[in-house]
Amino acid sequence: LLEEGFHRDLFKDTRLNYSFDELNKLFNGKLKRDTYKKWKLRLIPKGRKIPYFIPLWFIVKISEIADDKYPLRKIEENIVAYKGPSSSSIIWNPSLPLIEDERLLKILAHLLGDGHVGGGFGSKLPKGKSHSEYRNFERTLLDQFVKDLRVFGDVHTTTNYVHGDVIIPTVIGYIIEHIYSVKSSTFESRVPEVVSVLPRLIIASFIRAFADDEGHVFDSSIELYSANKELLSGIKGLFEDRFPQLDISCLKLNKKAGKNIKYSFSILST
Repeated sequence: LLEEGFHRDLFKDTRLNYSFDELNKLFNGKLKRDTYKKWKLRLIPKGRKIPYFIPLWFIVKISEIADDKYPLRKIEENIVAYKGPSSSSIIWNPSLPLIEDERLLKILAHLLGDGHVGGGFGSKLPKGKSHSEYRNFERTLLDQFVKDLRVFGDVHTTTNYVHGDVIIPTVIGYIIEHIYSVKSSTFESRVPEVVSVLPRLIIASFIRAFADDEGHVFDSSIELYSANKELLSGIKGLFEDRFPQLDISCLKLNKKAGKNIKYSFSILST
């Protein structure tokens, strides 16, 4: 959703320079006349709960067509809200461009550890699961997760301390999975390669968030565990590559868990 004045100018300039048919030709016939008219309205018609949002592919193409007046960075500066497909909640006052700081990496770690990215109509995500969520019964961790989401802007969340979860807009999970080319499902999640080249402070925040979900503190060690061997090996690799001064055990397999096989390694006291 674009700022009102900027939105008006963009569609006015587009109308002055192109007929609908000429514009649609530039979009390879992808535009629909009735839908395009709704995008131009922007307003909330009587009885409609949300404004008409413009799809990202249209914004990107317009920035290519009119790069001299509407470069992508300028359009980005005038975005006042965005949402995912279907019924995904709206994120108002978005922070753009998105900053890759400790908050973003903690969110990534939580989604890989105890998170779930749902799907929805119009997305490439699994159908039938309409929301994304982070699960933990520790109240302080749920509250901190909500605070960290401010890296995206004003994010609507629903926290249930009894069930131990925070429901977040589907688009958050979609963005995280897209940026880092990962899946958050239990056995498909991996540590993205890019994490290993980030500043040590950010990597430490990522590891700490993962340990909050998948770790246990003993008297002389900290154990990290997961049913996902590849994911845990990736976490172990971060220690070995970026924190070589720490004493790390080898990866262990717990066969006593029955069908719920767990892998683990320990950070040993020195």
